[in-house]
Amino acid sequence: MALQSTASTLSTKTVIAPQSVPKTLTGCDLVNNYDWDTATARAVCLAESNGNVNSYNVNTNGTVDKGLMQINSCHADLIGDKDLYDPKVNMDIAYQIYRGSGWRAWSAYNNGSYIAKL
Repeated sequence: MALQSTASTLSTKTVIAPQSVPKTLTGCDLVNNYDWDTATARAVCLAESNGNVNSYNVNTNGTVDKGLMQINSCHADLIGDKDLYDPKVNMDIAYQIYRGSGWRAWSAYNNGSYIAKL
């Protein structure tokens, strides 16, 4: 009987919602785990894939972009047999590319579309 009474008591308690709702986290928030400008990295990620880990694009030159940071198939030496749809793997490779090429490796940076995501 005590167990039923506790359940009844719990169902009548008032729950107070927080005053502000935190922003929705996306796969792009993984950028916080790396040593780069995180605001720019997150904006580039959102501009490239809109936070969609399954994002896929075939370019006019025949190369393919995959995942959060739209890693291009021209980086086969870094990709190997890794799963670019795995957010952590994709971001690890993106960071390697960034370390070698800076932001110029991403079209969203070059065409300025990332700015709207800052």
